[in-house]
Amino acid sequence: MINPIRRARPTLRQLWSRLLQVSGCLWWAKHQLRSSGAVIVLTFHRVLDDSQLEHTCSLAGIVVRRRTFEDLAEYVVQNFEAVDFARATGAPTDRMRVMLTFDDGWKDNYTNAMPVMRAHSIPATVFVCPGLMGRTLPFWPELVASLLGESSPPAGEAEIEALIETLKTYSPERRQKYIARLYDLRAPAHNTDSHSGDQTVTWDDIREMDAAGVSFGCHTQTHQILTTVPAQTARREIRDAKRAIEGTLYRQCDLFSYPNGNCSQATRRILTEEGFAAAFTTQRGAWTAGTDRMAIPRINVCEASVTGLTGAFSGAMFQYNVIWKAWRAAKIKRRVPVNPRRQPILKKVLS
Repeated sequence: MINPIRRARPTLRQLWSRLLQVSGCLWWAKHQLRSSGAVIVLTFHRVLDDSQLEHTCSLAGIVVRRRTFEDLAEYVVQNFEAVDFARATGAPTDRMRVMLTFDDGWKDNYTNAMPVMRAHSIPATVFVCPGLMGRTLPFWPELVASLLGESSPPAGEAEIEALIETLKTYSPERRQKYIARLYDLRAPAHNTDSHSGDQTVTWDDIREMDAAGVSFGCHTQTHQILTTVPAQTARREIRDAKRAIEGTLYRQCDLFSYPNGNCSQATRRILTEEGFAAAFTTQRGAWTAGTDRMAIPRINVCEASVTGLTGAFSGAMFQYNVIWKAWRAAKIKRRVPVNPRRQPILKKVLS
């Protein structure tokens, strides 16, 4: 039975976002961030049309519908200044700066996201894994989801997500053994052709995107979670990916995104030694003058975080899940109490 509070969360969040908007709290949070010269870095993964959404093995937390992305892009252009890395920092401006990034290098970044960004002149940075180019089900979470989805009865998304989060804590060797056993159990019924939409970009796609002004960064060679592998493996994953991108595009690759957001002092030191200028995490927050450039926070964007109860893009939900939460994270980091005060039940339901 679904918990009544969990069922009511979308409605409560929508009401809370509206309250913050009409009360002026969202305006104040945005004003403070803009006045401090903060940049909000958005993380996207996948932009899918309706037919692709029906067949994808990617979890909902990394997916945005194309029509939602189109409305979001228009909203960003009207209300913010969309910038690339070179223009991301500096003195406060009249409009808050927003930087768009994409992790993993999915094919739909090329087919669905790029046309929208070009139409609105929005710059973007895509972090790719050269060792996984042009593949179907290239990342193990989608493979696990596809295998469990073919079980009888099929596993639910919550169960699949919980297993994936557990497997992220495993060493690569232990995780691969588990997936191999799972694959052996499901192999007779497993059909990768049905997941042809879950593909990564090719080098030809990347060259075309690069020519159109899209920037590319490194996401390791094969998407290894760097805190679960030896230091020499982490360095090889970083170095090989950097060389592959630079050797293909004939330009410097000095931006990095941590797979799963996992980083440490050791990985940051490796990145500095390998010549990277900045690295992005999945930690929620705003990029300010005092931010460690090897641990720049970002805000993840998925369909549920920017749509209202009707399923359409909602500016209020965008402001709440992006601006408000970035401001809260920045305030908490500085150990400054967040105002206005929220009731305990709202803290539990709306966080």
